[in-house]
Amino acid sequence: MTAIKLIASDLDHTLLTDAGELPPDFYRLIRRVHAAGIHFVAASGRALYTLQPMFAPVQDCVSLIAENGAFVVRDGQEVAAQYLDAADVTALLHYTKAQGLGYPILCAKERAYIDASAKAMAPFLGQFFRQYEFVDDLMALDVPVAKYTVFFANKETAAAFSDYHTPLGDRFHVTIGGDYFLDIMHQGVNKGTAITTLGDTLGVTPAEMVTFGDNLNDTEMLQVAGYSYIVAAATPKLDPYATARIGSNGDFAVAKKITQILENGGTLA
Repeated sequence: MTAIKLIASDLDHTLLTDAGELPPDFYRLIRRVHAAGIHFVAASGRALYTLQPMFAPVQDCVSLIAENGAFVVRDGQEVAAQYLDAADVTALLHYTKAQGLGYPILCAKERAYIDASAKAMAPFLGQFFRQYEFVDDLMALDVPVAKYTVFFANKETAAAFSDYHTPLGDRFHVTIGGDYFLDIMHQGVNKGTAITTLGDTLGVTPAEMVTFGDNLNDTEMLQVAGYSYIVAAATPKLDPYATARIGSNGDFAVAKKITQILENGGTLA
């Protein structure tokens, strides 16, 4: 049996309920994980500024992976940050405009800058981008961009994926962050690289890691870990990378699996 030293979970539709809530008593569970000598990591496509308040009550014993791996924070201290080149951001904006589908969003460290044409969707977008502003001309902005996101209001993300990945995949890391969001980062940015970097700082090997996910932006994280689990509604494309498929996020399957690991002495058979 391998002793587990790091547990990393995606958030939306994996750890969180469909209403965006953590499982009951989850902070207490994180404290138990920490007491067992296991490091908990929240690994999300969300912005760092949305993760920090969510895990503020346990910030002393968790790490955060934000923007699909562009930012890695351990115990409140930044471990890694990776930004897109300014010229690449401009090229991506031109490409999205040429496609004529979707709304571009520039994800910076402190806030998101959303194309003003998406203002009507503000109530929905506000669930994901707590700090944001609408901008008439994104090309005129001069801010470091960690992630370039295209918002598809009618869930066209999966259909649009190949249109972006085929011409851009050699230059960028292109992935699906959910039904509505297609995410584009620097080529080396993904959750798998992020937990590997974090593991190096903690002295944890991939074999000692457990990961949980549900969508394509979790692929590399699932591949890296010795044990990887996907929730019931996860895309079938993740099956080849998962140790097993577990229950649903609505039934708190991730929390239950973490509890099982603790009850098994911090191991998985």
